[in-house]
Amino acid sequence: MAGSESKTELTRAEQKKKTRRKLIDTTIGIIAADGLSRVTLAKVAEHAGLSRGICNYHFETKDQLLLETFRTVYREHELAWKDALADQRVPPVHRLKRFIRVLLLPPVADFDKVAVWLAFWGEAANRKTYLDLCTAIDRAFENEVAAVLQEIGPPLVGSSGMDVDAVAVALTGMIDGFWVQYLIAPGRLIPEHAISACLAYLTRFYPEFSDTDSA
Repeated sequence: MAGSESKTELTRAEQKKKTRRKLIDTTIGIIAADGLSRVTLAKVAEHAGLSRGICNYHFETKDQLLLETFRTVYREHELAWKDALADQRVPPVHRLKRFIRVLLLPPVADFDKVAVWLAFWGEAANRKTYLDLCTAIDRAFENEVAAVLQEIGPPLVGSSGMDVDAVAVALTGMIDGFWVQYLIAPGRLIPEHAISACLAYLTRFYPEFSDTDSA
């Protein structure tokens, strides 16, 4: 009997998690199609094929739903780039090339998820909670890239006077810019060309990145 109850509880927990994820995925789709301002709990419930009561059970307010949606996209993004850099047995140049590819190709650079990032970036100036999250994300992102570059060594002398931190910030800025390009002009820049542009930029400071065979 106890085993049966335990199994039932696990099934309920899994169903709750599945329903919550469905609401978040539905919210991502609405943001991508219509923007943050058009998200309502009623609309999310309708698009997800769920009752308003179920939606309210998981998220009492629109702000709760939006914040959890942003956190979900962020966690997936963070897990992806950290995984790309994690294996210390892989040379740093190869890890950073993998990092760039992960961030500029689906599923991370998925149209709907990129639209969510940009929508929240647009809100960050007016919403302290979003701004704090965005700032923390950017700093962690840049610091990890700088740490990998430090493993390779200092940038070439005379390369615009930029140190490792500046090179890292500029690289992450390029990746952000390519995401904007993906969103506002779909198909105009293919991901492989965006990746090549990042590697060409890094080659100016680190000739090791000119080896296209290991890209």
